[in-house]
Amino acid sequence: MKTPLPFTPFRAVFLADAHLNQDDIHSRAFVKMAEKAAAEGVPMFLLGDMFDLWFGNAGLTFDFQKPIISRLKELRNLGLQIVCVEGNRDFYLGHEHEGTTLDLVCSDNLRFTVGGLQVHLSHGDTVNKADLWYRFWKTISKNRLANRLVSYLPGWFFLPMAKRLERKLKRHNRRNKESFPENDCLRYAADLFAKGTDIVLLGHFHQEKLMPQNRRADSNRGSDTETEACERKKLVAVLPLWKEAYRYFYIDADGSFGFRSFVAEEPLIP
Repeated sequence: MKTPLPFTPFRAVFLADAHLNQDDIHSRAFVKMAEKAAAEGVPMFLLGDMFDLWFGNAGLTFDFQKPIISRLKELRNLGLQIVCVEGNRDFYLGHEHEGTTLDLVCSDNLRFTVGGLQVHLSHGDTVNKADLWYRFWKTISKNRLANRLVSYLPGWFFLPMAKRLERKLKRHNRRNKESFPENDCLRYAADLFAKGTDIVLLGHFHQEKLMPQNRRADSNRGSDTETEACERKKLVAVLPLWKEAYRYFYIDADGSFGFRSFVAEEPLIP
């Protein structure tokens, strides 16, 4: 089912896996990018895991997250359009953040048109069919009953426990991301291409990939001029770990697109 956006984007920027976990240079760079998106009138789409852990339950917010969330709310009130597709580190964000911090929260995926292109957004955490342990864990952790039970726990008790569990999961995820599931990504996208999707955007794997339909992925990171090679072709774009090089994907109103690195002195979309 196509989830309607509360606004019509003519251009947009997309980033994934910021994994912010403290008040540091990476958190400040993320806020600067959000401020620039607001100033330039460019909608921002988050493909999950903006924080190492993010709960949509009242009282379950880490202290370092509070000023970031507060600033996003201010920017949204000033006109920033911001949407989040939940990742594996995001839990029921719609409870507290849809309509306040974020314009829209999608628990699974999102499809819409921007720059004349039909795009499909997903965090990508269920694309790898071989990661059975994670698929089992997601079934448990994303369960509504589990979330309801968590909502009764005080933050001082639950948040340290969740952080310890997150560190264990990070070790597991690192092992599973050593090899990129290219075939799974292309199979996932094939059905979407058949239904009219032009670009499938994924996160989760912490690697930058640009894979045209019916072509094997280049193992090298994409350049800032990918448009020349892939313009108007159906493709899968996998967004990298954002805070390593502040890389993001953009689509302009004329249908041009590509990867860029965030530089505060440069426009988000060339």
